[in-house]
Amino acid sequence: MTMKRSRTLLTFLAVACLALGSALAQPAELPDDARYDQPVTFSTGMGGESLRAMMTALARAVDLTPVFDAFTDINIVYDIGEPKPFRQVWALVLTLNDLDYVLQDNDVVVIGTADGLARLRTAPATVAVEVDEEPRVQRFYRVNNEPDAVATILRRAVSGIEVDTLPGTQALVVVGTEANHEAVEATLLEFDAPPDVVQLVQRTYFLSNARAGDLAETLQSTVSVPTGENGASERLDTVTVVAETRTNALIVTGSDAAQSRLAGLIDELDRPQRQVNVQVRIQEITRSAALSLGIDWGAGFGNMTSQILGGGLSFIFDTTQVISSLNVLAVLDTLETQGLTRRVDDSNITIVDAGTGSIQSGGTIFISLPGAQQNIERTIPYGVQIDVTPRIAADGRIALDVQASVEDVLSTTDDPTFLNLSTRNVTTSLSVEEGQTVLLGGLLQNSLTLERRQIPILGNIPLIGDIFARNVSEEDSVDLLIILTAQIID
Repeated sequence: MTMKRSRTLLTFLAVACLALGSALAQPAELPDDARYDQPVTFSTGMGGESLRAMMTALARAVDLTPVFDAFTDINIVYDIGEPKPFRQVWALVLTLNDLDYVLQDNDVVVIGTADGLARLRTAPATVAVEVDEEPRVQRFYRVNNEPDAVATILRRAVSGIEVDTLPGTQALVVVGTEANHEAVEATLLEFDAPPDVVQLVQRTYFLSNARAGDLAETLQSTVSVPTGENGASERLDTVTVVAETRTNALIVTGSDAAQSRLAGLIDELDRPQRQVNVQVRIQEITRSAALSLGIDWGAGFGNMTSQILGGGLSFIFDTTQVISSLNVLAVLDTLETQGLTRRVDDSNITIVDAGTGSIQSGGTIFISLPGAQQNIERTIPYGVQIDVTPRIAADGRIALDVQASVEDVLSTTDDPTFLNLSTRNVTTSLSVEEGQTVLLGGLLQNSLTLERRQIPILGNIPLIGDIFARNVSEEDSVDLLIILTAQIID
């Protein structure tokens, strides 16, 4: 009887509290959610239960996760009788114990005193301020220069942005506010301006004197072409120079600055070359003939310092031995009419400045030797070969590079597997005044002649024929003289 009377009393108090709820300080209403309207039971034993435990069970009945703040746990004895809506029971228990709550995101409910929860009630205002901040936008920018370098400039120039490069592209990704992006665009406009577009022009230059192939190589090796006022330079490897040999022209593709520079170079290099006329006379004279006549090549030639034939020929290569053309040629002509000398060659060749001219007096031997797979063919020139390269100096003197060689065949060509050749070479460089003559010698050949002289018929008699005959040997030397006279042709 006593337990029943107590239970009835608790139920009456609960109902009375629900009826007087408007007179007490009540917590905030729960949100409009169906789960908060579902009926729940809330009762303890006669010995009472922990308020924390009962509130935890009540919150979890509607899938809320309770968190207690500044909470003093007490022992309570409640029995609300028949199940009632959760929101009514929730408000009743909080009101009876002077508690309040704050419902957070993710169904978390904080339970505590009204004063203790006051600081949590200001959180929504803070969140609202953050939401009202200017949003950050991601944009992509294509850059002209090195992306890493441009990204570094943007990070230093514009604060509050995030900048990343996109590997393999000329682009950046930037995250920031609209104001940030305006600053980024202004910075890129100043520091990442696109390079000037160079307009290529193609022109054809027809040459009058120079060779197109040679001049194209010279122009291509030029270091740089100045362009603009900022001192920049354009390498000629960005300019194409093509030689058109059929018409002896150059086809040049490049900027206007390159064309201007190349046009000046072409005018300077395509000038008429001066030419040199070289008279070459090759004369053979026996040494015995010169000695028997008592000829002294040093007499009458003021420019010579010693005899040509009297004391040997080693001095012939002295480049100071420039003699009068009239005197030496007159002497040689006289000796030739008397049969004491032989004119091997008398040529006249005109060569451009720094060019090379060749004169050959002789012939060519063609030899075919049997081989394992096929015949081996050889071509052997013989006679006199002279190569002359004149160069006109700034003071009007003429520098001559002369290379002379004499090839003689000492054996017959009946046995091509064994061919005995005699070779004599001379190479010299000398400088002469225009119109002067230089005499080169030293190409000396010794010959030994064996001759049997006998009385006709008697010299052929066996055993006693040697009485009427004798063997005579003659040794002689042949000197090959080269006379050069150079004249400038403008």
